[in-house]
Amino acid sequence: MKSLILRFQTSALIPAPYAHAIEAIFSFGQSTLDYKFELDYLDRDQLSEEEILDEGFSMDDNLLLSGKLPLVWNEQLQGLVKKTEKTYPKELEDDQEFWDIEIEAENFYPKNTKPWKEFIEELQQAVVEQNKLENPLQITVIRADNDAQKEYKIKGTFEYKSLTIESSEKQSQLPWAKLKPLLKDFYSAEFDYEKATEKVPKKTGLFLNFGDEYWFELGKSYLTKPSKITSWLEN
Repeated sequence: MKSLILRFQTSALIPAPYAHAIEAIFSFGQSTLDYKFELDYLDRDQLSEEEILDEGFSMDDNLLLSGKLPLVWNEQLQGLVKKTEKTYPKELEDDQEFWDIEIEAENFYPKNTKPWKEFIEELQQAVVEQNKLENPLQITVIRADNDAQKEYKIKGTFEYKSLTIESSEKQSQLPWAKLKPLLKDFYSAEFDYEKATEKVPKKTGLFLNFGDEYWFELGKSYLTKPSKITSWLEN
């Protein structure tokens, strides 16, 4: 297998501005996965600018990107193809997404669409990071008591499928599969921006920064079970 074309479109039940189509063209190198990635949002001409912006989008969210991803992506895609059962539906229900995988002039619809959906979501994040359109994940945690202040940096990059937690004492490499539970623990909290501060904290407590100017204090501007955060720091 030298190349693969992946085409995807949201189901007919997904309205604008969320409806979109993706085409990704891959070439398998010895140590890289070469790609051309195109994302087009659909039917937005039916909406006003205000309606689009109110949903958290901009007026120019389409993407046309290309580059090379590292070997881990090459291996994942080839492994995904090997695990895929091919189907050939003649038509789709309104609630079904459109999938078309093309390999060496053969086109098929994958029966196991869930791992393909996860793949394409991670791929999109990887290519926007690689092309400097978004920053990789970085969460800074400061844990301070009467004796000392300790800083942790949690870094996640989709481009390299790498997740690390760094402190002054050590750097821990976590399995990539840990990313989703980590994000769930950190981002399912209740954020109170009115009580957040833009100054680096100097007092006792547990403080978090999510890559912008705000610092959140556990128990005040950031409400969650302390163990959801501290369990990762003690990893």
